[in-house]
Formats: sequence, structure tokens, C-alpha cells
Amino acid sequence: MIKYHPLEEARDAYLEDLDLKRKSVKDYELLINRYIDYLKRYNIKYAKRSDVIKYRDSMRDEGLKATTIQKQMVVIKSLYRWLRRHNYINKSYYHESYIEDIAEGIKGAKVEKSYRKEALSIDQARHLIETSKTYIKTIYGLRNYCMLLLMLTTGLRTIEVARAKKSDLGKIQKQDVLYVQGKGKDGADQFVKLSKPVRDAIKEYLFLRNDKNKFLFISHHNDHDDKALSTDGIRRALKELLKRADLASPKITVHSLRHTCATLSLQTGSTLEQTQQLLRHANIETTLIYAHHLNRINDDTVLKITNELFQGNEED
Repeated sequence: MIKYHPLEEARDAYLEDLDLKRKSVKDYELLINRYIDYLKRYNIKYAKRSDVIKYRDSMRDEGLKATTIQKQMVVIKSLYRWLRRHNYINKSYYHESYIEDIAEGIKGAKVEKSYRKEALSIDQARHLIETSKTYIKTIYGLRNYCMLLLMLTTGLRTIEVARAKKSDLGKIQKQDVLYVQGKGKDGADQFVKLSKPVRDAIKEYLFLRNDKNKFLFISHHNDHDDKALSTDGIRRALKELLKRADLASPKITVHSLRHTCATLSLQTGSTLEQTQQLLRHANIETTLIYAHHLNRINDDTVLKITNELFQGNEED
């Protein structure tokens, strides 16, 4: 087994070149390390095109999700493109095999355009809200209630909730709003409208706080803490609420709150364009996924076929 792989030095230079956020760079590093470990395990010093294909197939054999395989292949292909352009700069990892992009054109994994988490029904959403209400006498419970209402009514992602600051609260033409730093954005340049129940809950939560922390939601473990409640902290808090409401399952998670918001928007008569604006989707194709899912659920074709097949039996 190879102890030190030539790609390790190339990896470090490649990661340093990336113009991505720190978390994304870390994710790239983990994916490249997994690939390098595979090459080491099979004593492959300089991979050929067939080796990259075998690696992709090995992930399928492991039963990894299509999304995981696709991410891995995107990063590997990006790495080899970079090597083709840069291998002549540093002789320490120069090799003739990098003259051509060995991963060019290799397919990743087909990822279906659908969401993997279920939305709550209107009755489930109401039950969750009522369950959360029973805990609002504590600062933790009130905070969680605010986050729940905010995510259910505006479709905010956990990262957007975590980034929210008290100064992001404002008004536009007498309408209460929260400015949002969206996914992949550098500033809070979008906004969501706050309905009266959400606004009142947040107002009460902020009134009871006794700290100078600038963030809208915090851990409350230390009054002198200046950090926001982390995305993991948000997920833990809301996952616990789902458990208490007997709603937690592999298909219903904290991200289901966003799906619930989208589904309710369409069910209550909002157009695709309105729902796209609500969720701040860059592409309306993403919003269409929710519409297609609703159409499938409401389609009674299976029932019609079943009734036709068993009609004779019912008459007997």
C-alpha cells in the first residue's frame, strides 16, 4: 500500500486555488481524500481513466447514494482539469499522465430531480405548532417556537436562520420583514415577510433576552457569547420538537419544514412564480418539483384502475 501519494501535494495546491467558502473547500478536501485513500489501497500511483471509472463503480457497489457519487465525481473531474492546466508549474507532482484530462467525459450518477424529505400535512404542521407552544414559558422553548414559525411560514433554510441578525429585522411599506443572507450569498440582500404571529413571537423572545448578542437566535448557554446558534444547534432543537410531536422519521426532518412551506403555498392557490419568490429559488425548475409531486399525489389514476379491476368482485 502506498504511504504517500503524489496527489496529496497536488490536492493542497488545488484546494488553495479554489475560490469557494471555507466549508465548501473542506468538503472538497474530504472527497479528494476518499479518492486518494482508494488509490493508495490499490497501489495506484498515477490513475488511468479506467481507474477513475472503477472508483465510481466501487461507490455504486458500496451502495452510496447517487447524490454522494455525483458530488465525488464532480470534485475528481475538477481536480484532474486543474492538474492538466497546472502540472507543469510544480515539478514535485508533474507527471505525463496529467497532460490529458483522464476524467473528462466520465459520467457521474443520475440524480433524480425530486426532494428526498416529505412535507408535513396541514394537520401535522398545526400539531407541531401546538406542541411547540407548550414549551414557550422557557427562553429555549420560545426561541424554538420562533424558529419553527419562521421556517414554516417563510421556508427559510437552517443556514439562513443561523445567519439572521437582530438588525436584519425591518419594515418595507409598513410590512414587517426579515432580510436574509441566502444560500451561497455574501450579504443579506433578500427578504421574507413576517406575518403577525411570527412577528409577535420574535418580539416577545427579543424582549425577554438579556444579552448584547447581535444574532437573532442564540444558544443561551453564556450571556457573554457573541456567536449565533449553529445550524447543528437549530437542527437539534427542532428535531427534538418533531420527536415530541411524534412526527420524527427518516422522511420527515427539519428540512421538511421548508418543503411544507412550499407545498402549502401551492395548495393554498399561490402560483409557481409566487412560490419561487417565497423560497428564493434561482431556477423555477426547482419549484416545479413541488408542483409535480403534488400532481402525483392528487392523481387518482391508480384508484380508477383499481376500481375497474375489482368492480366485478364488488358486484358479486
